This record gives sequence, structure tokens and C-alpha cells, in this order.
Amino acid sequence: MTVWFSFLFVTEFILRALWVSDRKTPISGGAGVELWPRKVATAKFAVDDMKAVKSAVPNATINDVLFSVIGAGFSRYLEHRQTKGLKESLQLTGVAMVNLRAQPGLQELTDMMKGNGGSRWGNKLGILLLPVNYSKKASNPLQYMIRTKKMIDRKKRTLEAHFSYGMGKFVMSCFGPKVACMLNYRIVCNTTFTISNVIGPREEITIGGNPITYIRATSTSLSHAITMHMMSYAGRAEMQILVAKDIIPDPEFLAQCFENALLQMKMATTLDTK
Repeated sequence: MTVWFSFLFVTEFILRALWVSDRKTPISGGAGVELWPRKVATAKFAVDDMKAVKSAVPNATINDVLFSVIGAGFSRYLEHRQTKGLKESLQLTGVAMVNLRAQPGLQELTDMMKGNGGSRWGNKLGILLLPVNYSKKASNPLQYMIRTKKMIDRKKRTLEAHFSYGMGKFVMSCFGPKVACMLNYRIVCNTTFTISNVIGPREEITIGGNPITYIRATSTSLSHAITMHMMSYAGRAEMQILVAKDIIPDPEFLAQCFENALLQMKMATTLDTK
């Protein structure tokens, strides 16, 4: 099955780099959107709430919880923006970067200078295409979680991320950076959003005697109309939502959709345990 799913996902990746794209929705971007004015909002989560939802599904991870929250939040937001014309299970594809480096994290500088210590400079970044599906209000919010975990587990077992890294490296070596950039640009134009999740400090920190109240990260200059970057810090997780404001004029409401999705899943978890 791993070989079969690897073939399917790699084929989809190639088609995405050529011409296959998500259907247009009220949150779709496209070529040129990277130059449009931006607006930012923040969705705030409690890490304990995410852990409670994670414990409701065996072997689930925080990434599974995050992506199920995104799927449920998008569904609620699209219902608000477009009440008609949305088909059940409409696919919205996200782009996530995966570090394929064998030894992640900080390495000893002396080992890296030797060149034969097994450490390499920089990261090896592959791409995963992660779909979420529009769904009208489910009877059990945890259904998003179950469906998401199944999809992500399949992605983890395949060679999609390794293929995307190898493909990018091959194109860069043979055709140069312009073609490689065009390849990445096409993938972004043919998908709907960017997502990342970074683990931050577990305890509160200070710099020069000044307490740090939050840590947030974001990126711009992508042709997506929406990019989301979540970072945890001292028991909280905050997701920066950067949008093209002419496409998504109300990112605060979208952030609220994500926050409510997590609370509904937590409530469903509490009811299941009673």
C-alpha cells in the first residue's frame, strides 16, 4: 500500500506543478496575489485543549489536531462567505514544508567543519500537499480529526516529501534557479494555503529583564491568499493568519472559526469520556 500511495501522491505532485489546481473558492489566491495588500489576524489556542483533543484519537499528534482545526474552520468560514454552490467534500490543498535532514536541530560546529561527522549544512526541505475537505456541520466534530489523521498517516509513509526534494534538487542542478523557482511558484498558485507549525519554548522567557508575552511568526510574498504559521510558547499556541485583504477582508472572523473549531472538538471529547 505504501508503494501505491507513494505513486498516487507523487503523480498528484507532478500534476500540481503543471496545470491541476484547486477549484476557485472565496479564499483562493493565484498568480500575482503575492503583490496584493495584506492583513493579519491571530488565532489563539490553549496547548492543553489541543492535547485533550489529541488524546481522544489513538496515536494522534498535535499536527493532526491543528490540521483538523483548519479543516473545520475553513468549512465554517466558507459557509459564512458562500452559502450556495459549495459541494460537499470540496478539496482545499495546503502546502507544508518538511525537514528531511537526518540530524535535525543544532549540531556541533566542530563536527560540521570536519565534513565527515555525518552532519550537513542547512536543511533538506521537501513539500507535502495536504488536502482538507469542505464539510457541512458534522454531527461529531471529532470526525474531522479521524479523517485528518488517516490522511496525514498515509502521507508520512510515502515518498512524496523525498521526491519533491529530489525533484527540486534535480531541476536546480540541470535547469538553474529560474526554472526551480517557476516550479515552486506553480505549485503555490495551484493550491490554496500554506501551513507550518513550530514548537517554541515551554516556559516563559525574558530578554534583558523584559518578559516575552508571545512569539509569532509569518511569511509573505506567496501567491496564496492565506498563509498560516503556528508557534507554541509557555502553554499557548498562536497562529498568525496572513491574508490578501481584498480576497479575505475579515481574517479576524476566520481566526474565530479556527478557535471555535478547537473548542467544539474539546467539548466533543469531554462528552465522549462521560
